[in-house]
Amino acid sequence: MAFAEKLVAVRRAHNLTQDQLAEKLYVTRQAVSRWERSEVTPGIDMMKLIAAVTGEPLAHLLEMPKHYCESCGMYLTPDDCGTDAAGNKTDHYCKWCYDRGGYTYETTMEAMIEDCAPRLAENTGMTLDEAVSLMGAVLPQLERWRAVHENEQRYGAEARERYGNEAVDAVNERILDMDPATWNDMKELEKAILGQLSIALGDGGATGPEATKLVQMHRRWIGLQWGTEPERDIYLGLVRGYLADPRFVSYYDGPCGKGATAFLVTAVEGTLGE
Repeated sequence: MAFAEKLVAVRRAHNLTQDQLAEKLYVTRQAVSRWERSEVTPGIDMMKLIAAVTGEPLAHLLEMPKHYCESCGMYLTPDDCGTDAAGNKTDHYCKWCYDRGGYTYETTMEAMIEDCAPRLAENTGMTLDEAVSLMGAVLPQLERWRAVHENEQRYGAEARERYGNEAVDAVNERILDMDPATWNDMKELEKAILGQLSIALGDGGATGPEATKLVQMHRRWIGLQWGTEPERDIYLGLVRGYLADPRFVSYYDGPCGKGATAFLVTAVEGTLGE
């Protein structure tokens, strides 16, 4: 779907007229009309504003190719595909970023943008600033960077204040270097924990076998992110902090019911002997 069609669909999904969208974007109705008729395509900074105003991920608004690297964002041809642990080609990553089920080099998102933006500008005719702006908007949506970016936005400031930059950076590096198999295991365990929390909550006993199983699963999940299961006191402090943060309360109470977060804390305290 071309950008013009996507823009029309997004505007209508939000029940906005062209005038109303134009007002939010600080442009004229005629400008929105020209975009929707494919007469003009807005620049990357305006697309970023459209994404921010509508809540639509920028990657959805852009005319992204069907297959692109989930690390650097480059278009993938069959000859460019990386390989999984079994040596089979994957259409999720390019061969320069990913080989035999693992990333080929360690980097940061900022370093990748600095390295790739000049080539993107040269190949597309963009200015360097436009290429940097585009990659800065797209890369956080890609699989390799998404979790770290979202965690930093939601919890970064508090986590760095509580645990220090070194500890948080180490967790981020652990996630960035995580191979897809381990990543998938972590995400599956995350889903299973919410299911087990519902089961333990229904069972009613914060020190019963279902609650004990929940705590074991949850501590192992934290360990996958940290590289090792947290020590007892650190783990207790981490979980107790959930109750003071409405984002964590929403994360657990939302799918599992009111009081689920408090139950998890009580279960951890009971299992660890507090």
